[in-house]
Amino acid sequence: MNTQQDFELTAEEIDELKKFLARQDITINNTDKKPDFSALNELSEIKQYLSTIKTLFVYGVKDGISKLPNSIQYLTQLEDLTLYCCRSLTTLPETIGQLKNLRRLDINLCDIKKLPNSIVALKELTELHIISPDLSELPENIGELNKIKKLSISGRMGTTTLNHLPDSIKNLTDLKKLHISGLPYLTALPDSMGELTALKYLEIWQCKNLSSLPASIAQLPKLRKFEIIECHSLNDIPENIQQLTCFACYANRSERLERPLTGEQKQAKKVLSQIKKDTATPIIKIKPKKAKKLPLTASKFGGVPYWLPEMPYPVDKNGEKLALLAQIDLAELPPLPDFPTTGLLQFFISNDDVAGLDFDNPLSQKGWRVIYHASVNPNISEKEVLNLAIPLENMPLGDTQYQLSFDLGTQSMGLGDYRFEKLFKTTAEKLKIEFDEDDELLDLIEEEAYDKLHNSTAGHHIGGYAFFTQDDPRSEEQLAEHNILLLQIDSKNGILWGDAGVGNFFITADDLKKRDFSKVLYNWDCA
Repeated sequence: MNTQQDFELTAEEIDELKKFLARQDITINNTDKKPDFSALNELSEIKQYLSTIKTLFVYGVKDGISKLPNSIQYLTQLEDLTLYCCRSLTTLPETIGQLKNLRRLDINLCDIKKLPNSIVALKELTELHIISPDLSELPENIGELNKIKKLSISGRMGTTTLNHLPDSIKNLTDLKKLHISGLPYLTALPDSMGELTALKYLEIWQCKNLSSLPASIAQLPKLRKFEIIECHSLNDIPENIQQLTCFACYANRSERLERPLTGEQKQAKKVLSQIKKDTATPIIKIKPKKAKKLPLTASKFGGVPYWLPEMPYPVDKNGEKLALLAQIDLAELPPLPDFPTTGLLQFFISNDDVAGLDFDNPLSQKGWRVIYHASVNPNISEKEVLNLAIPLENMPLGDTQYQLSFDLGTQSMGLGDYRFEKLFKTTAEKLKIEFDEDDELLDLIEEEAYDKLHNSTAGHHIGGYAFFTQDDPRSEEQLAEHNILLLQIDSKNGILWGDAGVGNFFITADDLKKRDFSKVLYNWDCA
């Protein structure tokens, strides 16, 4: 690893970096927590902080990022750089080639026209992913990135003008996966493709004018999957390629489900079967039904909560009263380990566009609250609670309330759980099944099973495993012990979290046993 920190920064470069890294749409080292840049005045302090940055995620949707600063070169230990949805970003600085420790570069939905020539200086790069509707060319000497193992190049049908892959691609002798899609001007692949001796997965999608394939592809010794989808001009397929058991050509993606399993997929199926058995756990499925009138202490989504008028009603940081998201009469539930069997468990959220969630601190109950009533007073009336002038609508429920019924079921861990990938590897080891360390789950699990596994934890339920449309927040170390799912409410039955998302609440095993709901983890996300 290059640990060189012997560099100087001008005052202008320091100011530029501070402003860039302090942006709200930039995540450093997988956390939104950032230092007080105004407190970093000494050059040694600034250098020290820059040397701690290993990952950088730039999300350009909010107010747009039109360029990266040249001073990005001083992130000398940066290993992972993701540029997501930066539609105003059309070029990258040449200084990006100074990121000598960069291992992964993901340019996703940015309008990059071409990569700087200096990119070939990134000698440690093992993954390069580009999705750009305006991509017009690749560096002709891209083959100098000879540690690349995964390369994906994607455009958009009708707009991306990239018309060839550089012949130097043959020098990517460690390349194991190549994905090409949405390149309407691509008519042929380099004849030298047959020299990619480490290639295992080759995917070519939606290249409508691709008319031929080099016969040398059939000689690739490690090829396990060669997939062509929606390349409608492809008529000249050499016979030796057609005879490959790993080759499949489809008119559209929906046909892919009929493809026979590869050897790795058959082995992965055994691993998944064992994981399903090992992680099976009881859950309580929730069935909501719209209702106009419900008892004050009933299990419900939305509506009027049970509340003692003499108790301070929960409010957000601005003093606004919270709305009831869910109320569970625990006596109605089938038994779950360590869950209380009596009383009411309530979930309140702020009536704002983020449903009270502090995305930087999902443990902070300043915009939401989880409250446990060990017992209830049956003499409290709905009128007494309404006299508190509480809100009766929120996102995701609107002004609708739902009566709830419960059924006991079982569930196994799904793909979205932050523990799944590690569990897959350890389970394979126990079964003495070996996979290539660079194989992705999407390649090892056939598509129908992958989609089914991804969606297996969706829906409304208590206990079991959570579903996410994006990432599991518990991948952060300080949240990793929140492994008990108190409640999950999905976008179903007229309920809608943002753009068809899902909301969930987690608690640690110790806190649940102690009936301490002050450190619950709240998360919701949407596609």
